[in-house]
Amino acid sequence: MSTEHLLGDIGQVLLALMGVEDQPRQEAETHLRRLTVEGPGDVLLVLAQIGSLGVGGFQLDERLLSCILLCRMAFTNLPGLFLNDHHQNVCSPFDTIAERTKTRIENVLCAGLRDEMNVRMRKGLGNCTGKWAAESSLRQRPCMTIPPVILELTTSPHPFHRFTPFQLLHSTPTLLVDSVSDPLPIEQVGGLLVGGLNDSSVDVRVEALKAMCSLLKEAVTGKEREIIGSTLVGQAFEALPKLPTELLSHALLPLVDLSCHYPNLFIPSFPTILPYLLSLMAPPSSALPNHPFFHCQPAQMSYDQWEEIANPATEILLSLCEFRKAQVLAWENGRAAREMVGLLMARLVVGLSDQGEDCLDWLEETDLDEEDESYPAYPEECLDRLAETIDGTCLLPAVSDQVQPLVRHGDWRCRYTACVTIASVAEGCIEEIRPRLPDVLSLISPLAKDSHPRVRYGFLQCLGQLCSDLEGLVQAAYPKAVLDICLELLKDPMHRVQTHAAACLCNFIDQADLEVFVPHLDRIMGVLLPNLNIGPPYVGEQILKTIAIISSITKEAFANWYRGVMDILLDLLSADLGDNLRKTQAKAVECASSIGLAAGKTVFAADAVRLAEIMISIQNDCKEPDDPRSGYLMEGWANLARALGKDFAPFLPHVIPPLLKAAQYKPVNREQKLSLMSEDDGDDAMLSSTHHSELDEKILAFDNLTVYAHTMRGHFEPWLSSCMATTLEALSFGFSEDVREAAAFLVPALLQVAKDARSWQEQPYHLEHVFKTVINAMSKEVDFGYLALLYKSFTDSLHVIATPLPPTLLNHLLRETSAHLTDLHGRREDRQVLETQMDEGDRELFLEEQVDEDGCLDHMAKCLDMVIQIGGLERGDQHRIGEIMRSCGQVRDEGLKG
Repeated sequence: MSTEHLLGDIGQVLLALMGVEDQPRQEAETHLRRLTVEGPGDVLLVLAQIGSLGVGGFQLDERLLSCILLCRMAFTNLPGLFLNDHHQNVCSPFDTIAERTKTRIENVLCAGLRDEMNVRMRKGLGNCTGKWAAESSLRQRPCMTIPPVILELTTSPHPFHRFTPFQLLHSTPTLLVDSVSDPLPIEQVGGLLVGGLNDSSVDVRVEALKAMCSLLKEAVTGKEREIIGSTLVGQAFEALPKLPTELLSHALLPLVDLSCHYPNLFIPSFPTILPYLLSLMAPPSSALPNHPFFHCQPAQMSYDQWEEIANPATEILLSLCEFRKAQVLAWENGRAAREMVGLLMARLVVGLSDQGEDCLDWLEETDLDEEDESYPAYPEECLDRLAETIDGTCLLPAVSDQVQPLVRHGDWRCRYTACVTIASVAEGCIEEIRPRLPDVLSLISPLAKDSHPRVRYGFLQCLGQLCSDLEGLVQAAYPKAVLDICLELLKDPMHRVQTHAAACLCNFIDQADLEVFVPHLDRIMGVLLPNLNIGPPYVGEQILKTIAIISSITKEAFANWYRGVMDILLDLLSADLGDNLRKTQAKAVECASSIGLAAGKTVFAADAVRLAEIMISIQNDCKEPDDPRSGYLMEGWANLARALGKDFAPFLPHVIPPLLKAAQYKPVNREQKLSLMSEDDGDDAMLSSTHHSELDEKILAFDNLTVYAHTMRGHFEPWLSSCMATTLEALSFGFSEDVREAAAFLVPALLQVAKDARSWQEQPYHLEHVFKTVINAMSKEVDFGYLALLYKSFTDSLHVIATPLPPTLLNHLLRETSAHLTDLHGRREDRQVLETQMDEGDRELFLEEQVDEDGCLDHMAKCLDMVIQIGGLERGDQHRIGEIMRSCGQVRDEGLKG
């Protein structure tokens, strides 16, 4: 087709794609795909010419769309387009066109970068060129024409031309390294970035900062980073205060990631960086009560605008505290950590302003499973992270200075914040709080009777957290006092407070010694049960959960309450509760099965049959995929199986098929009809089509199948083949690591079923298929954490069958193990070579990787040791295994030394 005809065709495609009607748009996409398959080089070149040079006289929006389509079409695998007609593996147009065509397209893009004057068009063209260069780089192909343009444009008198080089370096930071015949000296690269950070245009400064972060993370060696990194970070923080407020968050965000990976670069500029970041955390004064939370000037902007700036500033500070704690604490005797406490508490107080004085919406909320998006959870999370990072000797005095006046403050937000601050830092400051516990409890105890329900709720949050985090100290020292408060608040007129009191009891019970707790059991149950049917459903649901936990911990001591509670639960489950009480019914199943498990088979057996019949009825009623009862039924059946053991066998036909169905769930793979106009790439689009609840049920299904296989052994045999097939397939399930791990744990349990049932004795090919599939999963795995689990699964499976591996499987195992050892040896040799060029951040990351690798090497050695223990080896095989085991030890000794 001639260029003129192709221009006309693509013009019609652009016109249709910019329209609002779906049918013409779909037809245009199909037509463009067909044109590209027929002539990939011609189509890509015309798209580049329309976008970069304005060939054909198209409007600006059409040119921008042409740039987008150029990258979408160039790097999307198109059915009908093959590198090799014989093998017919689908590929992308970029991979099929001639090198001269690629160079010609890049020359067109560079011409546009030099000459285009429209700012909007330049940004679109820069994005297009950056994506083109990035994809080309992934294919190990340099774009030699682009770096000279980058250097040329940095000296342009036009700011929108100077913007483009940094835009390109941000998207493809290695351009000045792998797309030049002679890489620029690192000092020259640093000078280029410093020039951008100090440019007269604010847009250029922000883009230069983004480019700086990308380049320091991805395009330099450790030594080069040491030469220019600290200077560049210092220059960046000199430039930040001069930026307009509306651009500041965009400039701060790239520094968050940099502070995580390379915190050393920030240390020389701490006297500038730390006070500046602290000042950005100061919230606007309009909603602040009268209390000296901080010494900075409050922000002079709206809350939403301030939040966008404060979030990245807080993250940078937390990263520096986490990764360079000693240096942060050394600055002005820990001033940064102390001030962060007050600033985060102030943020929590200000964030609570939307709740209203009476918190009416909060009190009237009935669905507690829905996250309260208006609640300012972030400062609580940050206080927790800060306490986990910074020594309590520094942090606790700062918390105490703030909390003591706040518990007596007239504003409920301040009293609430005092409670949840103690709750947030308790775990991180456990050693410092332990000797001060009487003072802490004395300080907060009056808030149990506070006039505001939200403060009473916050008090319970604090008390419950102290019960959990102080490892039983509260329960041992003050059992009666704590229980008195919880039981009193279980009678609170506000249902949200009642529910939290029941939840607080769970925390108390979980860490309490039985001799401390059991004497109070009758009193606790006497308060819990009357509240079971009072108030909104969520009150009863929490009480049922609390009773379930009490029974599972107290076991025999719960016997006096077993009969009465079980009768209440069975009556509740037998009643027609309606759709709005499905969650209550689910919680009742959980509670009844937990009580039965705690009571034991002898006591529970008769009730178990009736409970199972009710559960079957509920299961048959679960028609909707999002029915909340499904997950609770899974756990309830598992509890029944644990309680009844082999006597659970008659119920397996009701339990296993739904579990297998959940385990066999596969996300919809919308493989290749992704719209050219979609912002998602293929992987993201496929992932977005997965349903997280179904994936969670899939994981839970595998976990429960493991319980049944272990518990029921030979009785599980009718489902052995289908379950094993599902499990082996899940070993390579690409959408969830948790699914793969759950499947790996199930394999040896299923082999135990086969052994006990003697079902595969005459069919050894079944066993061979299992071990071959596990080895195949090993061969493809690059995550050493999961690879270690596969080796463990293989070892446990071999231990179960206690039969020598056939020669073909043994060779397969040894071959794949040797391949992984060769890979690991190469990785560790490379690290040793690069060690002199690493900075501390790189070194820490590599050492973390080696921990996973060492775990995998240990499991490899255990697997080979099991092969030897099973026996049946030829002399040559024993020698070969011995050599591989020695290699495991040698590779373990290689690499970086921690």
